Amino acid sequence: MLTQVACLRTGRATPASLEELSSLLGGASPVFVAAFASPAAGLEETLGALADRFPTATIVGSTTSGEFTQAGDGSHGVALFALAGDFKVHAGIAEGLRESPERAVAEALEGQPVNVAGYPKRTAIVLLDPMAGRGEEAALILATNLGEVPLVGGAAGDDLAMVSTSVGLGGRAASNAIVVASLYSKAPLGVGVCHGHQPLSKPLTATRVDGSVVLEIDGRPAWDVWREVTRERGRELGLDPEANPGAYLLRFEAGLRVGHEYKVRAPLAPKPGGGILFATALMEGTVFTVMESDPTAQVDSAVAAATAAREALQGAPIAGALVFDCICRKLILGDRYAEALAKLSVELGGVPLAGFETYGEIAMNSGDMSGFHNTTTVVLAFPRSWSPTQ
Repeated sequence: MLTQVACLRTGRATPASLEELSSLLGGASPVFVAAFASPAAGLEETLGALADRFPTATIVGSTTSGEFTQAGDGSHGVALFALAGDFKVHAGIAEGLRESPERAVAEALEGQPVNVAGYPKRTAIVLLDPMAGRGEEAALILATNLGEVPLVGGAAGDDLAMVSTSVGLGGRAASNAIVVASLYSKAPLGVGVCHGHQPLSKPLTATRVDGSVVLEIDGRPAWDVWREVTRERGRELGLDPEANPGAYLLRFEAGLRVGHEYKVRAPLAPKPGGGILFATALMEGTVFTVMESDPTAQVDSAVAAATAAREALQGAPIAGALVFDCICRKLILGDRYAEALAKLSVELGGVPLAGFETYGEIAMNSGDMSGFHNTTTVVLAFPRSWSPTQ
């Protein structure tokens, strides 16, 4: 059985748009559908419409800060990804991520089989609410629970309002929640991940932290330090930290040194008293640098992620791809964002793809130190057919 992928970007999940999605699959019934919906489009309404139209499919979704397919990107709409083929899919959703990521992960995994006969490879797709501030913990707990299972996914967005984000399963959407969908296949799927950031500042230290809020950097209010070290570059780019603090912070990330590379962390919003809310917790005493990237590096990093996903399939033709791409990259790329999407698709063979602009990305393969990323492109590629040697 050949794998088929259909991707569609639309204003709303109407009967006509869902019929178009079905026709793109050539009449095949999807086993898995992902819906990425702006808060303006209504995630729960979108999931409900999909559940009615495709009752045998596992349907997951997330709110976004932008939606895209291989044809380009937009906002305040919905991007849909539908997968048909020889897969088995199990999924779960759990609330209470902020209070106990361990309990939430266990609840989301409850009932999912460790193995499925005839489908030896398992890939976990993860969607979570970043406002819970538990992205890093959730990724590491999942990795511990699942062992060698690759993880991919993204943290929900809310059109840069930085107020409330949601994820969903079936016809249900929830905040402070996590969704884990396990795809069981006969051969591995292709995973690629890459970011294009470089240090902007000297090393800085988070000297006072409260969970995912950094209160002080080098003994001073964190927001004051952030504006100070980015002021010159921000002026060059025409950015005003007071006009849209959330967008400004996402333009300048935090980089944690890991060997010769940097793990990027996203600041989301300033807090009363001068603290900065991050997408995941930082430990007190963490040393980091403020990072930046230019558009060319961001285009190149998207292509590099696609290359890694393609090469992981060892020459198998690709049917399509899911892509989780940080909103920070859209802020950096501006009008060149469509160029990055187009080049990513070409690198995969001109295949259909769909995804959303996230507040954090999840990607973990065996041996990776951490599965939660920021300002990063994560690509999950699906082979068109299984080789007997795979």
